Amino acid sequence: MKFFGSFIVSLVSILGINSQRPSPCEQGSCYPATGNLLIGRDEQLSATSTCGLSVPEKYCIVSHLQDTKKCFSCHSTEANRKKPSLSHRVENLIYRYFPGTRKRSWWQSENGKEEVSIQLDLEAEFHFTHLIMTFKTFRPAAMFVERSYDFGNSWKIYRYFAYDCATSFPGVPRGPSRNLTDVVCESRYSGVAPSTEGEVIFRVLPPNLQIRDPYAPEVQDLLKITNLRVNFTKLHTLGDDLLDNRLDINQKYYYAVYEMVVRGSCSCYGHASRCLPLDGSDLQETDMVHGRCECTHFTTGLNCERCEDFYNDLPWRPAVGRQSNACKRCNCNNHATSCHFDPVVFEATGQTSGGVCDGCQHNTMGRQCEQCKPYFYQQPGIDIQDPSICAACNCDMRGSLDEGICDSYTDVRNGLDAGQCHCKRHVEGRQCDRCKNGFWNFTSENPDGCQECSCNTLGTVGNLGCDVITGSCSCKRHVIGRDCDVCLPEHYGLSEHPDGCKPCDCDPGGAYDNQCDVVSGQCRCRPNVRGRRCDELEQGYFAGLPDYQVFEAEYSNFPESGQLIIREPYRDGRDKTWSGPGFVRAFKDSFLEFDIDGIPQSMDYDLVIRYEPQLPGRWEDVRVIVDRFEPVDPDGPCANAFPEDDIKFVQLESGSRDVIAYPPTCLERGKKYKVRIEFKSYDTQGEQPRASVLIDSIALIPRADAIPFFHGDQAADLRLQEYSYNRCGEHFYGLYNAKDNVPEDCKKYIFSMGIYTLGSGFECNCDPTGSLSGICDPLGGACQCKDNVVGRQCDKCAPGTYGFSPEGCTTCDCNPVGSLDNFCDVSTGQCRCRPNTYGRQCDQCQPGYWNFPNCQRCECNGHADICDAKTGKCIDCRDATEGYGCDRCLEGYYGDPRLGIDIPCRPCPCPGTADSGHSFASRCTLDPRSQDVICECEEGYAGPRCDVCDDNYYGNPDTPGGRCQPCNCNGNIDLGRPGNCDAITGQCLQCLFNTDGFDCGVCQPGFYGDALNKTCAECTCDILGTDASQGPCDRVTGQCPCLPNVIGWQCDTCAPLHWKLASGEGCEACDCDSIGSESPQCNEYTGQCTCREGFGGRRCDECLTDYWGDPSLNSCQPCDCNLEGSATAQCDRETGKCVCLEGISGYKCDVCDRGYVGQAPQCSPCGECFDNWDVILADLKAQTETIVQSAREIRETGATGAYTTEFENMEERLGQIRTILDTANVDSEQLNMLEDLIQALRTQLSSMRGDMDDLDSAVDSTTQRILSAQFDLSDLRNKVADLRSTANLLKDNTTKLQEANVEGALILIREARLRAQKAQDRCEMSQSHVVDSERQRRRTEALLTRSAEQFNETQDRNREALSELEATLTEMEQKIPDLNDKVCDGRGDPCDSQCGGAGCGKCGALPCDDGAVTKADNALNVAREAEGILRGKQAQAEEMLRGVRQAEQESTEALNVATVAYESALGVKNQSETVKSQLEDLVKQIEDFMSQNGASVSDIRQLANEVMVRAISLQPEQITELSERINDAITSLTNIDDILAATSDDLKTANTLKARADTAKLDAEEILNLVQEVLEALDEATKSQEEARGAIDNASADISAVEKDLAQISSETADAQQKASDSVRDVEDLSSRLKNLQITIVKNDRDVREASREVDEAIQLSERAREGALDLEKAYKTATETLESQSDLAIQARERSQRLQERASRLATSVLGKLQEFKEMEEEYNKYESRLKNQSDELSYLNNRMTDYLTFISEKSEFYRSCQK
Repeated sequence: MKFFGSFIVSLVSILGINSQRPSPCEQGSCYPATGNLLIGRDEQLSATSTCGLSVPEKYCIVSHLQDTKKCFSCHSTEANRKKPSLSHRVENLIYRYFPGTRKRSWWQSENGKEEVSIQLDLEAEFHFTHLIMTFKTFRPAAMFVERSYDFGNSWKIYRYFAYDCATSFPGVPRGPSRNLTDVVCESRYSGVAPSTEGEVIFRVLPPNLQIRDPYAPEVQDLLKITNLRVNFTKLHTLGDDLLDNRLDINQKYYYAVYEMVVRGSCSCYGHASRCLPLDGSDLQETDMVHGRCECTHFTTGLNCERCEDFYNDLPWRPAVGRQSNACKRCNCNNHATSCHFDPVVFEATGQTSGGVCDGCQHNTMGRQCEQCKPYFYQQPGIDIQDPSICAACNCDMRGSLDEGICDSYTDVRNGLDAGQCHCKRHVEGRQCDRCKNGFWNFTSENPDGCQECSCNTLGTVGNLGCDVITGSCSCKRHVIGRDCDVCLPEHYGLSEHPDGCKPCDCDPGGAYDNQCDVVSGQCRCRPNVRGRRCDELEQGYFAGLPDYQVFEAEYSNFPESGQLIIREPYRDGRDKTWSGPGFVRAFKDSFLEFDIDGIPQSMDYDLVIRYEPQLPGRWEDVRVIVDRFEPVDPDGPCANAFPEDDIKFVQLESGSRDVIAYPPTCLERGKKYKVRIEFKSYDTQGEQPRASVLIDSIALIPRADAIPFFHGDQAADLRLQEYSYNRCGEHFYGLYNAKDNVPEDCKKYIFSMGIYTLGSGFECNCDPTGSLSGICDPLGGACQCKDNVVGRQCDKCAPGTYGFSPEGCTTCDCNPVGSLDNFCDVSTGQCRCRPNTYGRQCDQCQPGYWNFPNCQRCECNGHADICDAKTGKCIDCRDATEGYGCDRCLEGYYGDPRLGIDIPCRPCPCPGTADSGHSFASRCTLDPRSQDVICECEEGYAGPRCDVCDDNYYGNPDTPGGRCQPCNCNGNIDLGRPGNCDAITGQCLQCLFNTDGFDCGVCQPGFYGDALNKTCAECTCDILGTDASQGPCDRVTGQCPCLPNVIGWQCDTCAPLHWKLASGEGCEACDCDSIGSESPQCNEYTGQCTCREGFGGRRCDECLTDYWGDPSLNSCQPCDCNLEGSATAQCDRETGKCVCLEGISGYKCDVCDRGYVGQAPQCSPCGECFDNWDVILADLKAQTETIVQSAREIRETGATGAYTTEFENMEERLGQIRTILDTANVDSEQLNMLEDLIQALRTQLSSMRGDMDDLDSAVDSTTQRILSAQFDLSDLRNKVADLRSTANLLKDNTTKLQEANVEGALILIREARLRAQKAQDRCEMSQSHVVDSERQRRRTEALLTRSAEQFNETQDRNREALSELEATLTEMEQKIPDLNDKVCDGRGDPCDSQCGGAGCGKCGALPCDDGAVTKADNALNVAREAEGILRGKQAQAEEMLRGVRQAEQESTEALNVATVAYESALGVKNQSETVKSQLEDLVKQIEDFMSQNGASVSDIRQLANEVMVRAISLQPEQITELSERINDAITSLTNIDDILAATSDDLKTANTLKARADTAKLDAEEILNLVQEVLEALDEATKSQEEARGAIDNASADISAVEKDLAQISSETADAQQKASDSVRDVEDLSSRLKNLQITIVKNDRDVREASREVDEAIQLSERAREGALDLEKAYKTATETLESQSDLAIQARERSQRLQERASRLATSVLGKLQEFKEMEEEYNKYESRLKNQSDELSYLNNRMTDYLTFISEKSEFYRSCQK
């Protein structure tokens, strides 16, 4: 059945069937319900005293005076157990009513016994939460509650309760508790009242303290109990303390408790939701709280205080909230059945697992049985929980060490392999059962296990070294030697390879042979070849393609019949079908001869002709003749060449582009040849006399069968077979992207052939100007060309382009109309122009003409030489002209520059010219009638010459430096009216809008406002408050001058706290009473202050009717007399007491008088009973007052003064006795009488002495009470002061509220006033009570009692504080040795001899290393050292960062300098271009001058005068003929001397300019060299910056060097710029002189015309003056001679002019060269700029890295600082 039940439970759990709701413990912590721990524990509850246990005991009650029966009997015997009226046993505390009845039951102690306790003994640990006790009698005057956690072995007190804590429990602090561990005394539950049903409540955890951790030790120390005891220590005796200990007194005082509730639950630490009875217990009472937890979370124990067996992987913890903290099962991998928790292991695993398995089985061990025992190992592939996981090592003892132990597990990192035995040195194998490779003879006697072989293991088959039995060697396939240690020839790298060595496999073309280094395998490479196999080229080198040797037809020799065809590359991106610039057109019977030189290798070549057919037929007879200039070397490769093979016949098919001339041609290295191609016949079937073909080039392609590595052995044959199969050579016959279409299998052979044929790798030699980089294609050597650049080396422009430069080449773009074709000069770009066209692109007219191609002369009125080639608009108008035809003057000039009018343009005189700085017009015009200048004056100026100021302006424009300014009247004038301001000073004269002043900037007197905004208004001052003697209002603000204490903009308001504006003499002060008024402000018209309630008068310094008090003391209060009980509503104005009617009394006449009963005002006399009692009380009062009076007298005069009369009577009697004794004879009877009298006196004295002692005691008691009353009175006065301060605060708040919200503030003020009034009434009533208490003893005693209690409480608190301090000091003193041990490393009490201690003057020393102080000092020192190191590192890092930043800044500056240099060079370039243009103009002008004919005006005039004075004797016909001859001579003359004189300086200037330009060129070349050095330095800096951080300093040094170089560049560039500037200035001077020369030429033209007119006049005069003919004939002869000499001079001048033109041309060419150099410099600067930018980017990158390093260093620094704390 048991098995069946277990099966059913398992089945239910498997199926997920749950008949109950889930346990609350599954979600986290759970707790059992709380209850009364007393229920069910009658036998465990005991009391030390119970009434009537043996005999009946009488007891009485003090309360319930209305009951007639006051005394009862207690008989708590066993027989009366069920009689609650008699039995008061302790078990009665458990229930409120006696079980089964509704009768109250209680426990009661014996009479008069004060030390009584009630104790509950629990059977297990419980959590106790609070205690509630309900008493039948008075609660104890003193008691305390204590508990035990160890079943009564030790006790701790919870709380003290006492009516007087200081007396009952001295030294115990008063409550409340400030922390959980405080043990305090509380008086709350120890008062006399109530006399019954009083409760004592104790909560274990004070509600005023927040509990953060319910399982903290201090919390658990309070909650956990096994025993609880309540100790009663003192009864309330109600004043019977001073009485005797009589029985009837004791019967009234005892302890009696109705009910006691001990609330709690079983302690399960959050691991159980209910509790069960203890094992063996049969208690099953309802609502009983049992003591055994029903544990969950794999915990066990009565209180779930430990983990279950085998659940110790985590430490036991209480469950808290959602954290169940369940115990965790140990992981022993099924190899152990028990475990324990180890805290050290738990910490070592990072608090994840602390279980340690006990008694591991199956040959396992370890914390989790996860390891195998020595001599066992974990079998791979078997689960660790398998019992057979650990297997025996089974090592071969012959080759094993360590007695046959093996690795127990596998650890790749540490080199452990499960089951691997520890072998001897020469033994291997899992069980150490065989020799290592290279060893043999396995024996146990050998300490190394095996004997070493002599064979090289790498060279033996299987890397075994030798036979393990015999020791013999067996070499691998590529290994030789006796010990198998040498590679075969052409092999290398002896290794574990199956063949032993690897083939050299050297490249057949790149290496000299197939031999290589036996270790590295490095082959012997040809020059400029690298790589292990010699299959790579050095950077900047290439291997030639098979068609590397190409000879262009364009450069061959051909007859005149042949045509050179230059073809421009396709512009649509198509590939060219030719190799050079173009073709040669060959015709029938023509030829081409090619000079062949530079054959790299002696061998057979295929001669390939590349052509482009022009007709559909074919050339049938084309002969190729090879001419050899030297005989064939009989011992060379061409020894078998036949002469007849040098003549070859080929046919040029129309469907092909190339043909091979067979047989192959054998050519020898170093010899020259000539190849002649003859074109004999074309298509014999269809004769074409003009048949032609375009020949591109011939190519010499090496034959593969002539190369050694393609024949001779099997490998070579395979190479040739693959080369032929892929037709590798045929791809290079034509020009169809041969290289791009070559198969990959061919490229390796092409590489080898190229290296072999050329003998080495050829240098790229890419032209730096035309190529993108210096690196070319390693196969073929093609460089990467720039735009429109061609050639393998990118060293020339493509056809149809020009200007080879760093930017590439530029397309010619020749004009199709004006040019012959689209080809231009490769240097200048000049196209070949048709006649009458001009310009580089042949798209312009000649200078001075426009409208291409229909050219027309420019019309510029003689003020410009050229015009726009398209529009005809004149360019560069001179003589201050402008316009389309230079037909008008520039702005700022006047005149009419048109031809025929010729009024030159002159600067406008307004009144001075613009250059003089004294001009006030930007333009002017010339009046065509009066020819006067009319200026267009600027604003503010007037007059024909702008020499006077316009209206609304002022100044002195007629004076140099003077000017006109606008009149500044701030807009307050009418601009339409003249004369608004003074024309000289600018003072405003006609101000508007009520303004005044120099600039109308202020208002007129009697007005105010902002004159600038035209808002001046008339002053509006109040006549009552304005002081008229001070003048009108303020002109800006309008503020009127006010009388005293008057304010306001218009002086219409009294100042705050003032009134009576209507007096006309100012305002008077309100002078409101500070006490009686609510505020110091009064009504500004009546002066009435706002009075507080109860105050009146204008100043509120009087009390109102029906009020009383002293206004000066702020005590006006309403009488508030009861109208029905008062005789009048007015009370006493000083005391406030109302005048009452008969039978009514009270301060307000609102209560019945003494001796009257009822409710006022309905009061009636009490009657005779009261009158009698009143008499008795009056007597008692009189006696009390007598005693009090006596006490006062004793206090004032002493005890003797109070009994002066009695003493006087006694002295009088003693005097009588003395008289009798002195004067009379005294007998025995008299003596006896005297003795009796003395005895009586003595008795009376003794009695009086006792009375006096009692009186002294009463006086002392009364004095103490009076002092207490005074203390109470002082407290009350303090409260009154607090109330007053509160009232003042309310007053302030009222003022603030009134300012913020008048209506709301008024309501609040009224409410506050009522509250303050009530508080004041209470205060005054308290004062009256104090006065009454002084007069009435009973009230005085009550006050004394309260004062005593407060005093006692204060004293108790002081004692508690002292006790706490003493306890704290004691505790600290006890901890001092431990603290000394931890802090100073010495348990000194108080001082240790070496390490010191607290208060010893030292703490810690050299031998005290374990002390916290020493450790802290050491740590501090380390931290300081670390901080110093870190600061040093940080400083170094910052220094490095500063260096990098400085380098970056310097690089930036260098970049700026380079940019400036570039801009300067660009400027020089532009200036040079300008100079070029000007020089071209100069040359053109010289040419024009040379082409003109004219004569000097002075020569003509002189000649005419000579004619006039001569006498002509010739006939008119002769004179006419002579005149014509003279005219011809004059016409042929020119002013050559003047021209030469004028141009000689220009020639010198041109020579100087050329010399300076040459110098600038040299300087530029030096700068270029220096820039190259800078570039190298920058490269060095770049390399340095790519290194580690340690090289940053070197980089900084390099950058500094760069900075110096750049500075030098900047300096030298500045010099170059200066020189260029000088050149520009020289050119400008030359241009100026050229302009002067042009002007001279124009003047000469005019002089020639005038001379012609004068000659005409001379002819007429000569006809009339015949008599001078003879002289004229002589003059003619002289003129003839002169003319001959002048003719010679003219010829010389013409020659000189031609030479000058040539030199000018050379100068222009030089300038163009300089321009080209400047362009190159610009390109270089662009490069430098790019590199500098890259350098800046790298510096930025380094800067960012350095920032990251600094951040990292800072973080580490912060970490090291914080980790030391």
